[in-house]
Amino acid sequence: MLHARPLHHPDGRIVGAVASSFNITALREREAELQAFAGNVAHDLQRPLTVVRGFTELVRDDLVEQTSPTGHGVSGGAAAPARTVQLEQVRHLDRVLAATARMTRLIDDLLTYAVARDGAVTLRPVDLHDLAADVMAGHLAAAAADLASPIPQIYLGPLPSVCADAPLVRQLLDNLIANAIKYTPPGQAARVDVTAHPAASGWVRVEVADRGIGIPSGEHQAIFAGFHRATTAYAGTGLGLAICQRIVARHGGTITAGDNPGGGARFAFTLPAAPIRP
Repeated sequence: MLHARPLHHPDGRIVGAVASSFNITALREREAELQAFAGNVAHDLQRPLTVVRGFTELVRDDLVEQTSPTGHGVSGGAAAPARTVQLEQVRHLDRVLAATARMTRLIDDLLTYAVARDGAVTLRPVDLHDLAADVMAGHLAAAAADLASPIPQIYLGPLPSVCADAPLVRQLLDNLIANAIKYTPPGQAARVDVTAHPAASGWVRVEVADRGIGIPSGEHQAIFAGFHRATTAYAGTGLGLAICQRIVARHGGTITAGDNPGGGARFAFTLPAAPIRP
């Protein structure tokens, strides 16, 4: 790593320079080892966590059945106190399930981050419009199942084809659309626009804009750092946008975050355009 700056004469001429260099080979090797270790640990944690979640759900369901009017819980005079204890146990198990769900999300994000960083990239023509439509359909179906929240309004404009790794680009779009839906004030229907815009020759530029809470001032670049969270009011691991940046970078493109005129955030990324067939 090299840093340098010019030395100027009082009349403005450059008369020299000051430079400093650092050998960061060992640092990069330790970082690579740590990243590989994190990926391996995340993979190894999946199985025991699944076991914990599964048996917790079995015990919780059994307790819920016992406390129901048609269940086979304690009868007689001790029924009411016993049922109170059982309901309290159910609440404790709900906390365990919530904690395992958060850990599952973190492990999934760590594994996705590792794949985005180290996995093989297979470049081939990808119909970006069809891929985005499929991702959006999944989010709309999930939102429809949640009767307590308003259905998001998602607009998908015409998108060109790109030369990219389809699973990675799906993850990229899924993360950006999911964030646009999630970071919306409670009770307000999310508004998401996915559109294509002019780009340099050989490239495709896509924007994902929303009308959500926006990005805090000074955080527009920091939000792409791993585990960085601009707000703690919403659940998350802080890896979603870091994964997006990794995916775009591995395709040779760039991703930026900005403010959406009228409120909200706007993310723009570039990907190689698919070759035009004669």
